[in-house]
Amino acid sequence: MMLIATAIFMAWAIGANDSAKAVGTAVGSGILGFKRAVLLIGVFVFLGAFLGGSGVVNTVSGLAMGMDPTTIGLVLFSAATAVTFASLWGNPISTTQAIIGALVGASLAGGLPVNWSVVGKIVLTWVVSPVLAGVLAVGTYIPYKHLLNKIKHLGILELTQKWLAFTAAAYASFNLGTNELANVIGLADGGIEVKSLLAIALGLGALTFSYEVMMTVGRDLAPLGPTSGSSAQMGAALAVTLANVFGIPVSSGQAIVGAISGVSLYKGERLNKKALKGILRGWVTAPTAAGVLAFALVRLFSSL
Repeated sequence: MMLIATAIFMAWAIGANDSAKAVGTAVGSGILGFKRAVLLIGVFVFLGAFLGGSGVVNTVSGLAMGMDPTTIGLVLFSAATAVTFASLWGNPISTTQAIIGALVGASLAGGLPVNWSVVGKIVLTWVVSPVLAGVLAVGTYIPYKHLLNKIKHLGILELTQKWLAFTAAAYASFNLGTNELANVIGLADGGIEVKSLLAIALGLGALTFSYEVMMTVGRDLAPLGPTSGSSAQMGAALAVTLANVFGIPVSSGQAIVGAISGVSLYKGERLNKKALKGILRGWVTAPTAAGVLAFALVRLFSSL
């Protein structure tokens, strides 16, 4: 029961933080309203949880090898707590990093072996994925801009921009189910009922607690227009999908920040360095805090 409860908490925390990376650019640029964005997240996260993510599930579950349900529950609680505090500050961090950090902390506390080779590969992708997302975002922006410049009718132009934004946001939301939520599903070892429950919890997190993080991603980091916002969203989603193909749990947060930065630099627009520094700081503090908390809780529970 404790494991399911903490898995629900973690799914809610993912919705509160990571949903911004799926629809933040669309909401921030004014293409999608907040409530419609949350509905979109709910539908496509559910589809992603059921139709994909098996490779990612196996990778994360492998790092939890030898842990009992209570320890895994403490891992999820520690990661969710770190993510929730970040969301309170409107800081888009990596929920994936928080879970991996908590898994490492729990393993060290319990005297379990840590597969440092797998951890090293995951950490390497956290460096590569924002760069790759930036390149893919620019590669998406160029044909998007070329296509939109050919459209002379204002009504058709606006409709095309909305559909491009919707497609990118739906794709990114689907990735939340196949990547971030898949991490929790793998640790909870859940069937259809648990998957459904976690998908609903993620949607509630998006509805109740995600607005500030959405504004950080979609408005504060860089001045995104509809075309650049859609391009950044699509580039980030493509980068996450490539990682999922190889079963590597990457951060959609790092991908979207890399994509926004890439498009902004390509267009010669101003990037909010203060906001970027805060985000980068969160990428370090979140997994560290989750790891330390997991270590302390596992030690505490083992002594009882």
